[in-house]
Amino acid sequence: MDPVTHGLVGMALGIKGGGPLSFSNGLMVASVAGSLLPDVDILFQLWGDYAYLKHHRGFSHSLPSAIVVSSAGALLLSFFYPSYNFFTLLPWVLLGFLSHLCLDLLNSYGVKIFWPLNTKKYTLNLLPLFDPVLVFFSLFSLWRYSQGINDYLFLWLSGFYFLLRWSLRQWAKHIIETRFFKKKALLKVSVLPSSMNLLFWDFIIEQANKNIVGSLNLGKGSYKIFQRLYYESEELISILSGTVLGQVFREFTPFFHMHSEKKGDKLVCHFMDLRYRVQDRFLHNGTLVLNQKGEVEQAVFQPYSSSHCIYL
Repeated sequence: MDPVTHGLVGMALGIKGGGPLSFSNGLMVASVAGSLLPDVDILFQLWGDYAYLKHHRGFSHSLPSAIVVSSAGALLLSFFYPSYNFFTLLPWVLLGFLSHLCLDLLNSYGVKIFWPLNTKKYTLNLLPLFDPVLVFFSLFSLWRYSQGINDYLFLWLSGFYFLLRWSLRQWAKHIIETRFFKKKALLKVSVLPSSMNLLFWDFIIEQANKNIVGSLNLGKGSYKIFQRLYYESEELISILSGTVLGQVFREFTPFFHMHSEKKGDKLVCHFMDLRYRVQDRFLHNGTLVLNQKGEVEQAVFQPYSSSHCIYL
C-alpha cells in the first residue's frame, strides 16, 4: 500500500488510545510511526532500483522485525515524548507496524512475513496497491473522533470491506471455474485485484501446457484474455530457473512465465511477472541471452519499463 494509506490507518488506530488529535498525542504518533517503519527499506533505493526491489517487503516486513524495529521506534519516541515511557509507547508502535504488514499482505505484491525462517513472499491477493475506500474509512474515523466520537466503527467497516472483497474474489473464481473454462483442465486459478473497482479482477490460470492471463468483469459477467503463454520444455525451464535472472524472478514474484526464441546462434529468453499489466504489456520483465553452449551471455532485469535495463 502507499504511505498515505498506511499513515492514515495508523492514525485511525492510534486515536483509540485517547488524547488529542494532534502531534502532541504520543500514542497516536507512535501508531503512525509504526505504520510507516516497515518502508524504511526505501533506503535501498540509494543503491538503485534493483537493490530496492530485491529487498523491498523483505526483512523489514517480517514478524521478527516487528518486535525489534518497534522496540527501537518506541525507544526513540520516548526521548521526544518524556511523559510516555518506553513500555507505554511500544504496544502502539507495534500496532501500527502490524497494521502495515496486514495491509501489504492483503495485496498482490506480497511480504516475506516469516523472514528469516522462510524467504517466500506471502500474499492474499485482496486489495489493490492503492485503495481509496480505506482512505475514506480512515478520514471518516478521524472526523468522528474530532466530533468527540471514539468507537470501533473503523474496524467494523474495514472488516466488512475485506469480507466483501474476499466474497467477490471467491465469486470471480467460481465463475471462471464453472462458466468460462472446463474445471478439469484447470490446474490452478489465481484471482487478483486489477483496479480500485470491486467488480474488476485479474486472473492467472495454470493449465497443463500454458498460462492464461486475463481479466473478469463481474458486473457484465464477461471476461477478456490478455495472453495465452505456452510452457517451454521441462529441461529448459530447469535451466532458465537456475540462472541469475531466474533466481531474481523466483524471489520477486510467485507468478512468472518464461518463453524463448532462437535468434541466430543465440537463445533469447523472456521472463514476465504476470501480476501487473500496463496496457498491452506486463510491467516487470527480464531478458536472458544464452549462447550455443548454454552459457549466459547477458541477463537484464527490466522493471517498470522495457527501456529500463538493469544488467545482472
